[in-house]
Amino acid sequence: LGIIYSVGPYLLPDLVPALKKLAPGMPLEIEENITANLDTLLRNGKLDAIIIALPFGDGGIITRPLYDEPFEVVVSNEHHWAGRRSIRAQELSAEKVLLLDSGHCFSNQVAEACPELSRKGADIQHGTSLETIRNMVASGLGITVLPASANSARYRSKLLQVIPFTKPVPARRIALAWRKSFARDQAIEVLAKAIGQTRVTGIKH
Repeated sequence: LGIIYSVGPYLLPDLVPALKKLAPGMPLEIEENITANLDTLLRNGKLDAIIIALPFGDGGIITRPLYDEPFEVVVSNEHHWAGRRSIRAQELSAEKVLLLDSGHCFSNQVAEACPELSRKGADIQHGTSLETIRNMVASGLGITVLPASANSARYRSKLLQVIPFTKPVPARRIALAWRKSFARDQAIEVLAKAIGQTRVTGIKH
């Protein structure tokens, strides 16, 4: 099973125990990577299925939507937005925004949701992982946008405030993808069922 970096740490702690209960005899190997690399590994038969964000795939790939996940703004307690109830996507362009390196599809999704971030002169700094970025925000280096699953109680910091977007709330759709030629339908079904049983904060199955 392949999984993108911005999903893996937040879904796997709930997914692996659910899978072990549903299919104790099924071997499980997990590969975290960026979408482009997971796509190649899937097509080469090195991975049986991958968890990615839509849109994805072509005629040779089947995708099955799993859940929708909203994005949220994260700022330090010292930031002038710390007391805000909500943020409009257009407001981000006035701030220093920390995002994942451009190879990560999550950065592209945030840029699509907040087109002002793509304009020339927007103040964007890149980090290598969501956890690195979270720590950079906590130390006052800027603000960020994280998927809701990354803001569950397990990961929250006392140094940070999580603020929802105003409607329409930017979001992404996470899906399972596999090759049309992959014959083990049962493995796909049990994987989808296990993901459906996870209780991850912020995601709507």
